[in-house]
Amino acid sequence: MTPFDIWAPVLRAPFSGDVTQAISPRFLSDDIAGVPEIEEKIVTEVASYGAQLGKILEALQTLSQATGTPLPEIDRLQAQVTQAKAESREAIRAEAERALARLRAVDEAAWHRLRE
Repeated sequence: MTPFDIWAPVLRAPFSGDVTQAISPRFLSDDIAGVPEIEEKIVTEVASYGAQLGKILEALQTLSQATGTPLPEIDRLQAQVTQAKAESREAIRAEAERALARLRAVDEAAWHRLRE
């Protein structure tokens, strides 16, 4: 606490804290192609947009190799996706290690149970 906290307290308006919001095509526009309920079901129960696009990119790369047709933009996009996934995995791993270290510091028995 600083001396200024007394003179300038932090005031928050209602609903001014962190907010999490699911972004879905049905909320973005009523005039999307297709049926919003079906689109939402596919994305939530079958495959995310990323998984669907990943399959398309794999197919394009396979066709590119089979026909000898270079697709440098697709190759570049695929490389960027691969790099982003690797960076995300590394960040998640580091976060898990920090969480385990915190758990060990406060509850070593629980830490040992998780390690088993």
